[in-house]
Amino acid sequence: MPLVVKRRTKENNSRLVHRFNKEVRKSGIIQEARERRFFKKKPNKTSRKRAAIRKKELREEYEEKRKMGEL
Repeated sequence: MPLVVKRRTKENNSRLVHRFNKEVRKSGIIQEARERRFFKKKPNKTSRKRAAIRKKELREEYEEKRKMGEL
């Protein structure tokens, strides 16, 4: 779906371009295009498992520190 930014009354061109750029940044179009620019190989099963284990450990460590009042 294309972005539509209509000119307001008494709005100069630079302000219109600024609003358009802001809408583009908010929508994430540029970020999506940069991410899709090159093919990213999906991680294999073992690396996904390792990442999940590491994430769980970090979460548990964070919760433990939060309970102890270190954070």
